[in-house]
Amino acid sequence: MIKQIIAFFALVFLLTGCLNTKKFRDEMQLFQKGLDSIGTYQYKETTIKPGDNLIVKVYTQATNNQEQATVLNMGGLGKSEGTYQVNLQGQIDLPKIGLQKVEGLNTKQVKALLISKWSPYVKDIGVNVQLEEITVNMIGEFKSPGVKKFKKEQVTLMDAFSEANGLTDDGLRNDVLVIREENGERKVYKVDFRDAKLYNSPIYQLQQNDLIVAGINDFKFQQRASQSFTQKFGPLLTILGLFNFVIGITLIIITLSK
Repeated sequence: MIKQIIAFFALVFLLTGCLNTKKFRDEMQLFQKGLDSIGTYQYKETTIKPGDNLIVKVYTQATNNQEQATVLNMGGLGKSEGTYQVNLQGQIDLPKIGLQKVEGLNTKQVKALLISKWSPYVKDIGVNVQLEEITVNMIGEFKSPGVKKFKKEQVTLMDAFSEANGLTDDGLRNDVLVIREENGERKVYKVDFRDAKLYNSPIYQLQQNDLIVAGINDFKFQQRASQSFTQKFGPLLTILGLFNFVIGITLIIITLSK
């Protein structure tokens, strides 16, 4: 009979272990499906938004002497020379030509605009334009949350995921949110890192000031609730435990004295 009981509990333990392993794998493993549907991603030109910093450098291709371009490289009030912050109206204030609307344009379009505006001042003008950085905010169950800055224009969700060192064990792989401001409207996208189809998602390529939020699994909430309960009622539970201990000892003494 004892052997049968032991065998029963051993079987229960084994089955429970298998179920827990499968549940853990299903929750934690990345890219469990969708790998066969990944195509070549078509990157888009990053468009400029208010608050962005643009690095603008002007030069002439007519001569090695760059003196005629010097005055156009001295702008950027409050920033380093040649660095311009896009104001709330989507404009940058440039030498000689003043305020120019750049919101909604990409760096190639801004380059063409500035060449056309500045060409009367510099012979055979050349202009380089680039975004200073892309900034992404990451909060929640990432191992290294915080503000992430990238010195390139094409930043992907996987770039940010790697920069944050991935999710914690308590992070939900199937419940990561990307919150984005587009044309004055806030949009929320849900991402499932267990499905490789995220590579084809409209938010795979990140934009300036995207907010990425990693959710927390139920176990952590239960753990926090248990800790809170223990903190609130711990002293009372200790007193009840001591009371039960005293009652038990008293009953044993009474029983032995009969």
